[in-house]
Formats: sequence, C-alpha cells, structure tokens
Amino acid sequence: MKKFLIVCFLAGYVLVAILIRSEEPEPVDPGARDSAAANANRGYEHDSKPMRPRVRPRGNFLHSQNSSREESAAIPASPPADPDEARQWARENLEQAMAWLIAAPPCSERDTVAEMVCARVAESDPAEAVALAERYAGGCSNLLENLVHQWAAQDEPAARAYALAKPPGDERDRLLSRVALVQSKTDPLDAATLVVEQIAPGEVQNEAALSVLQQWGSRDPAGALAWAQTFGDALRDRAMNEAAPRAPQVQNEE
Repeated sequence: MKKFLIVCFLAGYVLVAILIRSEEPEPVDPGARDSAAANANRGYEHDSKPMRPRVRPRGNFLHSQNSSREESAAIPASPPADPDEARQWARENLEQAMAWLIAAPPCSERDTVAEMVCARVAESDPAEAVALAERYAGGCSNLLENLVHQWAAQDEPAARAYALAKPPGDERDRLLSRVALVQSKTDPLDAATLVVEQIAPGEVQNEAALSVLQQWGSRDPAGALAWAQTFGDALRDRAMNEAAPRAPQVQNEE
C-alpha cells in the first residue's frame, strides 16, 4: 500500500511538470523578431508588395469650399448704376446677372443687363437667348433681331419658323429680313422668295431685297440682275446697282 501511494505521487508530479512546461512561451529568434518588425514598419502586405499609404484630407477641401463661398459673396448681387459698368458686370458674372434679371422689375437697367446676358447665352444657345430677350428685354429694339440673326446662322429652319409664327407687323418683317439675309449667303433664290412672299411691301421689304441682291450678285450676277429687273421703277436702279458684279479694287502703286 505504501509503495502504491509513492508511485501515484510520482506520477502526479510528472504530469504537473509536463503541463507547466507546455504553457511556457517558445523562445523567439531575435533576428526573426527584428525582421518582422521592420516589415510592419515598411507597410508590407503578405505578398511583400509595398502598400500605398492612405492619405487623409487635412482640410484642403473645406478650405477650397470656403474660398469659393467667399469669392461668390464678394461679387455684387446687383449691377452698378453706370450702364457701361452694368454691362461689364453682367458679362463677367452671368449667374448673378441671371438671378438679378429674374427678380428685377421692368426698367432701363434691366434692359441693359438683359442685353448682355442674352448675348452671352446666344454664344451656346441662341434659341434660349431669344426666349430670354422676349421675357426680359422688351426695351431693346434691335436685340431680338440680332439674336434671330445668330440663330439663323446656326439653325435657319428653326429661326425662320420662329419669325413666321409672329403676328403680322413690323417686328415680324424685320425678323424675317434677318433670316433672309443669312439664307442669301447659301441660297439667294430661296431668300428672295422669302422676302417677296412673307415680308409686307414697304421700306423693310425694300431693304431686305437689296441686302439679298448684294449677296446674290457676288455669287450669281446674272441671276441677281434678272431678279432686279422685276423691281418697280422707284427701286429698280438701286436694285440693278446692288446686283451688278463688283470689280476688284486695285491699289495704285507709287
């Protein structure tokens, strides 16, 4: 019995020693530890390729946004009193000018700003510029004509349809004369037909016909002269002169 107790005691002692030894950490090679630390500091991934650091914004975006707001706030919200300065303001600050134009009552100052705004818009969208001119530039007599002229140069059918849709009167005739002038550079016969059939007899029609003849004569003198001979006595001489081919100017050599 005594021997059995001694054997059990020795077996328990050995088992405890084995358990204690298994829980102790394994020794680490100093070289391997330094290499792992170096790789971590260099930002390497598992495939040993260098990682790109993630750069966090340091307020530059917010700073740029604040700067833009400050610059916008520095732009006057209304045009200067001087007409020339008002045009310059509208030319350089289209968004502010548009916002002011929408809220402004009819007045000469609004006409001045509308003229410049429409001119800027017409550079990319003459149809929209025409709509703006009708709404905000009632006091600008020649603005709508100039815009329709630009529109016809880009889209003649659309500009012609717009002018033809106007009620009969002086404004309609003037708009059609601008369309005819543009069309005369490519199709003078069609332009002449537009003048004769759609513009009422009178001073506007006469001036439109002479403008078409001038363009027609530079392209087809014979056709222009034939049309000029159909004019009435009061206008025939001027028409023949416009239709006649122009001789090239020769500078005298000293």
